[in-house]
Parts: sequence; structure tokens; C-alpha cells
Amino acid sequence: MDVLHFLEGAIPDGRGRTLSMIMALDDRAIESTHDFIQWIFPLDEPSRSHPGAPVLDLFEIEEIKSSEVALENLMQSADWYFGFLQRHDHWIRQYDHNHLRISRVIKSLRLLVSDEVADRYKAAILDFLGGNISAISERSRGYWLNA
Repeated sequence: MDVLHFLEGAIPDGRGRTLSMIMALDDRAIESTHDFIQWIFPLDEPSRSHPGAPVLDLFEIEEIKSSEVALENLMQSADWYFGFLQRHDHWIRQYDHNHLRISRVIKSLRLLVSDEVADRYKAAILDFLGGNISAISERSRGYWLNA
């Protein structure tokens, strides 16, 4: 699996979708499609939800960190996903699969971009929730805080 070239927009993921195709998904598709998030926010640990999702090794991590295009696309993907969250409030409840997605975004940004960027993303999520933060389970908030 060539995650670097996928993140650079050069090749499709394992299901034949390019990064631009994923970014063109409408909100309904974003909500109901569960196997794209592992590609646009890859990690160095296996996905418990999708066993076939890419798992980065040290070499791939360094390749991605060295690619301005991949890093820019990661940042754009983070903004894109945050925009989705801002447009909807269905995920602001005790448990929602989007909580796991938020954890993945924070972890991926930390792993591939920087602690500062990951912390800013986490802060933006928490700021967006504001007084609604208590609607999110302590468990989910704990994942975010430790991501």
C-alpha cells in the first residue's frame, strides 16, 4: 500500500478512490462511509474497525513527513473533516463513531505533521463544542486528550 502517493493525490486507495474523490464526498457519504478515514489520516497502528487499512512503518512515516504535498493534503483533509463536524450536531452525544474519527485525526496530525498542529486541532474541536462538551462521554474526551 503506497500511502505516500495516495496522500500526494497520485494514486487511489485500496477501493479505487483518489484523495480528490474522497474530498468530493457529500455529507451523507462522509457519515455513512467508514473506510476512507484510515487512508486520509493514516497511523502506525492497525485500525480496529477496518483490518485492511494501511499501517505506516517508520520509513513511510519519514517519507510522508518529507513530502510537502502530502503534508499540505493532510492539513486540507483535517480542515475538510472539521468543516463536516461544524455543519452537523448529530455527533455531539455520549457516543458516536465520529469521536473515534476525531481521535484518529489528532493522532495522525501528531504523528505526521507536528504536536502543535495536532494540539490546535484538538483545541478547535473542544472550542467548537463549548458548553456542549459534557454531551461527549468522558471516555471519548479522554481519547482526544491523550491523542
